[in-house]
Amino acid sequence: PGRAFRVLVVEDNPHVVEMYEYALRKLRSPGTGVDVVVEYATNGHDAIRRLGETPPVDLVIADLYMPVLDGFALVERMKADSGLLKTPILVISAGGTDARSRALELGVDVYLQKPVQFADIISTVRPLLRIRS
Repeated sequence: PGRAFRVLVVEDNPHVVEMYEYALRKLRSPGTGVDVVVEYATNGHDAIRRLGETPPVDLVIADLYMPVLDGFALVERMKADSGLLKTPILVISAGGTDARSRALELGVDVYLQKPVQFADIISTVRPLLRIRS
């Protein structure tokens, strides 16, 4: 109770970001004090910078195909940083089976295929953040 979870959405399409935020808002529960704070980065480079700041991020939701620094490189950098090693990573991408395999090999916790449903986001994020239903 009274816990605010910070989710960093790393996605370059503003319409997709809007959809994810809408889904994540459904996790908020005033009765139990659970809150979800959503932050954004449009590429992996901006995400790495934010991940080095405080307060810490509880979950990263990332696309794989972005400008500047893609999602694969973002995951590689996170897994190479001992301070970020335990931060859960959910990848949501339109990439095919090769992208999925590579992302899972790099160590993402969950890979969801675009297009994704609100319910899939909620049911995936809830256990990653250890939020009870």
